[in-house]
Amino acid sequence: MSTFLRKVPVFAVLSLALSLALPASAAEGAEAYLQGKLTNLSTLVSSKAADDGKRADNAFDELFDYDGLAKATLKDSWEERTPVQRAEFTDVLKSLVKNAYRRNIKKTLGYDVKFTGEKDGETGKIVSSVAKKKGVRDDDQVSIDYVAHEVGGKWQIFDVVTEGSSLVRNYRSQFRKVIEKHGFDELLKRMKAKRDKGTDGE
Repeated sequence: MSTFLRKVPVFAVLSLALSLALPASAAEGAEAYLQGKLTNLSTLVSSKAADDGKRADNAFDELFDYDGLAKATLKDSWEERTPVQRAEFTDVLKSLVKNAYRRNIKKTLGYDVKFTGEKDGETGKIVSSVAKKKGVRDDDQVSIDYVAHEVGGKWQIFDVVTEGSSLVRNYRSQFRKVIEKHGFDELLKRMKAKRDKGTDGE
């Protein structure tokens, strides 16, 4: 179980740590929309105000396409699941992703992030950014790409690619191994255990 649900790479959420709020309208394009939403999410997660915790949950749910993420991480195994299993898996995965991003937002506020544009991808728009820790050389930076598509007129993220490492592919590999060796019920059991401990794999 040591490799199951490994910690989401820190740099996968660096661009959540923005400090300049921008407008968040889907009509402005994926880059402007995501930058504004990620800025707001970072502010809410970092806040100590009681009401901001609930507002952060709502911001997460608006920004991430959990249904798309669930289908992509299970891939072929998704079709084998019952509607009840799909719903349960998606709900638990949602909690794990949110837990991971919350922790990492708080850890990466000391990074400078620059969005560098958007382009068409196979399954949506790819919004690119680079991040570097404050005070280090300019060439010591990390690339973070957000893969997003429009859902209900809003841009939603369904994958994060950090230095070529895909969040979806990493989860898919881990999930497949557990399913093949122990079955889907065991996968859900392990995911719930991680969720209830408030960790994504530490």
